[in-house]
Amino acid sequence: MSDPFLPSASPRKLDVLAAIKEAYRGAWVHFGQMLKLTWLPGLLYIALTIVAAMLDANANPALRFLLEIASLFLWPIIAVAWHRFILLGDAAPGAFHLHFGRREARFLMVSIFLGLLMLPGYIMAALTVAMNEGAANPSLSLVAFLGLIALLVAVYYFTRLLLLLPGVAVDEPIDPRLILERTRGNFWRLVLLMLLATLPIGVAFVVIGTVMLSLGLPTLIVFVLAAVFYIFFAIVGVAVLSIAYRELVGPPGTLAYDLDKPDAG
Repeated sequence: MSDPFLPSASPRKLDVLAAIKEAYRGAWVHFGQMLKLTWLPGLLYIALTIVAAMLDANANPALRFLLEIASLFLWPIIAVAWHRFILLGDAAPGAFHLHFGRREARFLMVSIFLGLLMLPGYIMAALTVAMNEGAANPSLSLVAFLGLIALLVAVYYFTRLLLLLPGVAVDEPIDPRLILERTRGNFWRLVLLMLLATLPIGVAFVVIGTVMLSLGLPTLIVFVLAAVFYIFFAIVGVAVLSIAYRELVGPPGTLAYDLDKPDAG
C-alpha cells in the first residue's frame, strides 16, 4: 500500500466538515487548557485595544504604531501555543504562558512572508482606484485586470501556504514546495474550511455588536467585544489549520523525514 504522505502518492482530500467538528469539539473539551495558554496574551491584546481606542485618530501616531507592533508580537505567542497543544499535546507548565522566543519569531516571519504574497495585487488595485477619476481609461482597465489576476494568484498560493504556520509551530523545516505538493487539489476545501469554521463567530459578533450599538452602549465596549471575538476567531482558525496540517501534510515529524530522504530534492 502506498504511503499517502509521500509526494509521489495521490494527494489526500481534506474532510472539511469533520475538521470543523473536531476543531469546535476540541475547543470545548480542552477549554480550560485553551484558557490557560491564551488568557494572559489575550488580556494584554484586549488592553492594547482599549488604549488604542482611547487615542485620538490623528494624535500620537508613534504610540499607535508601538501598540500595533506590540499586538503583532502577541499573536505568535497565542498561535504557537495552541498549534503545539493540538498537534503535540504540548502544554507549557505554570498558570500562564507569555513567551516569545525563536519559535515564535520564525512564526512571525513566516506570517509576514505570507502577508507579502498579497502585496502586489493590493498595490495594483490601490493604484487603479487612486488613478481612476471616473473617466474610462484603457490603460487603467489593463492595470485593474492585471491587479485582479495578481490578487487571485496570491490568494491561491496564500491559502495553500497557510499550512506552513502549523509546521513552524512544531519546529518542522520550512519547505513551501512540499506544502504545495501536499495541498494539491485542496484549495477550495481549505477556503471552505476557513470560511465555515469562522462564520459562526463572525455572525455572533455582528449580531451582538449591532444590539450593543442600538442600546447606546459606549463604543469602547464594542472595541473590547471585537478584541475578544478576534481572539476566539484566531483560536478557531489555528485549530482548523492544525487539523488540516495533520491530515494533508502528516503528523509532526513527517516533513522533516521527507527532507532527509535522498529524493526529497
